[in-house]
Amino acid sequence: MENENKTPVTTEDEEITESTASETEVTDTAADDADDLKEGSSGSEDSASDDVTEENEEKKEKKPSRIKINKRRLKYGSIATGITVFVIAIVVIFNVILSKAAEKVNMSIDLTEKGTFEISQETKDYLATVNEPVDIVCLSDENTFRTSNYVYYKQAYEVLRKYTIYSDNVNLTFVDMLKDPTYAERYKDQYKGEISQYSIIVSSSKRMKVMELQDLYNVEMNYQTFSQDVVSSKAEQELTSAIMYVTDPNPLNAVFFNVPTQGTCYDNMKNMLTKNGYNVSEIDPMTEKIPEDADVLVIVAPLNDFDEPLINDIYAFLDNGGALGKHLIYVADFSQKSTANIDKFLSEWGIVVGEGVVGDTDPANLQSQSAYVVRNYIQPSDYSNNVPQMDLAVLDYQARPITLTFDHADSRETVALLQTKDTGFVLTDEMRKAVENGEEPDVQNGVQTTMAIGKKHTFNDSNEMILSNVLVLGSAETLDESFTSTTYFNNGDYFISILNQMTGKNSGVYIVEKDLTSTTFDINQETTIKFLLLFVVVIPAAVLLAGIIVFIRRRKM
Repeated sequence: MENENKTPVTTEDEEITESTASETEVTDTAADDADDLKEGSSGSEDSASDDVTEENEEKKEKKPSRIKINKRRLKYGSIATGITVFVIAIVVIFNVILSKAAEKVNMSIDLTEKGTFEISQETKDYLATVNEPVDIVCLSDENTFRTSNYVYYKQAYEVLRKYTIYSDNVNLTFVDMLKDPTYAERYKDQYKGEISQYSIIVSSSKRMKVMELQDLYNVEMNYQTFSQDVVSSKAEQELTSAIMYVTDPNPLNAVFFNVPTQGTCYDNMKNMLTKNGYNVSEIDPMTEKIPEDADVLVIVAPLNDFDEPLINDIYAFLDNGGALGKHLIYVADFSQKSTANIDKFLSEWGIVVGEGVVGDTDPANLQSQSAYVVRNYIQPSDYSNNVPQMDLAVLDYQARPITLTFDHADSRETVALLQTKDTGFVLTDEMRKAVENGEEPDVQNGVQTTMAIGKKHTFNDSNEMILSNVLVLGSAETLDESFTSTTYFNNGDYFISILNQMTGKNSGVYIVEKDLTSTTFDINQETTIKFLLLFVVVIPAAVLLAGIIVFIRRRKM
């Protein structure tokens, strides 16, 4: 009796575990089991067997439906898993591609009013001409620049990155000196100065230049806190200048005469030439000879006249043994005393610097209420080819008038580079005295020249024309930093364009400093962490949680 009761139960278990049996086989097996139970049982046992048989048949009727549900789950679960894996793979690949592209494509948007974190179009155009590898190495941890609360660190970091984006030949590397303190020793054979933490090294196969972090910005004393505040950035100026210097196959040497002057542009001119790839030095012409390797002499509004031996040295410099190819920049100024020897020298180049100051009677041509702050406009010529915005004025302040005594004479030529409108005039000492005495001055209107160039040419053995040039400016204030450091005037751009044209220098840009005192959109470290948690942790976690919920609900279907 006991054995007979075990037989159908065992058969039931076996049949339940066989998922591959067909519906027909399951029905036949159930019928056979029912017959066996009928033959081996009686009385109450028959009733129990009937109950078991009915229960088995009920379970077996549900079984085919259960198999179909498993197949459906497997099918749609596999599709959902495949789609999930595919989307994740696409997202990962997209992020990798985006990260790589960000290294060579500018994907940031500068929302500041004057493009504080962007580089100028002039630099972009220059970078397009760089055809040899240039390495920029910052001896600092990259995070120091990228996450600093100081805006000038962030601005310098963004400018540095832009150089690699706009030129495939510029490479940027950050080296943490705390982790690699001996890194600077690799430059000891090339550079004899000090290289330390936060130094910035710009190098090519020709030469290298080393800057310090403080070279990238300007500071002013804050007399309320008695501390120095960073007011503007010159990161772009310094970096572009460094790249020009290390890639120039033959950098030109500019020598300044260090003589007494009241001209306001001496230091600014030195900076402008340095930033445009010239090797700049200075000498005392009363005690030192003009260096033989000098290419450009710069004389800024000397208060006193030069003696004849020095004038003869300047003659010899420009003549260069008959080979020419040398250049002089002479800046006059209303503050000068009598300079008869200098004036005689200039007249041989067809240039006469007159007395008095240039003004204009038309208020539309003036920059202020003063009649002697005149807006003059550039005329198209070979000397203005590199000026990016020709419609901007060049500002002259109390410029002395320049007269050209000839256009052409033998191997010499003169060209007026900057002139007023026909409403210009010259305020002479006599007119000034008349005004002081309450008299009406006799104003003679006409075009006045405030900048000109004298040229002398010869031909070399290859029949190529070689020039020596004398560039004359009527006012030292024309190249004052207050006029050259703004985007509203063309003083700086025009001067560099003229200089590079007359010296044959192929590249050169004048870059305006970036004001860092204005309000900019910025976030501090705390806000940065909040955004990082939001986009890197919270949002991905929410997406993951939603996926898990959807998965569980579908599984229960």
